[in-house]
Amino acid sequence: MSNYNQAVAQDVNHLAAINNIGFIKYEQGDKETAIKQWQQAIKINNQSAEPMLALAVALYVKGEQQQAYKLAETALKLDKNFADFHCMRKNLWGQSIITDAQKLLSTPKIKTLLSQLR
Repeated sequence: MSNYNQAVAQDVNHLAAINNIGFIKYEQGDKETAIKQWQQAIKINNQSAEPMLALAVALYVKGEQQQAYKLAETALKLDKNFADFHCMRKNLWGQSIITDAQKLLSTPKIKTLLSQLR
């Protein structure tokens, strides 16, 4: 965590560090801070699928389904590989967010989208 904070201190637009701080915060149970981190990451690069899908998962769990679906759809159109849990693990997603991602990705709306993207 301190390495990521140092990276952001040196470059406030360090996308990877901001994104990874979000994942750490999510796993620590601080979902609100995680959401803010991913929102900032998307402001830096709105074509980055990873923070967009992570934000969608967090919003879905929070009960903000419509916004979550919209973000998830955009993220998966950018990179459908993030619908694969092996890809999430490879990108160091923690177990808590992977479990929550399974809930979002198993909804009929997202399953339909994924079948169209294949």
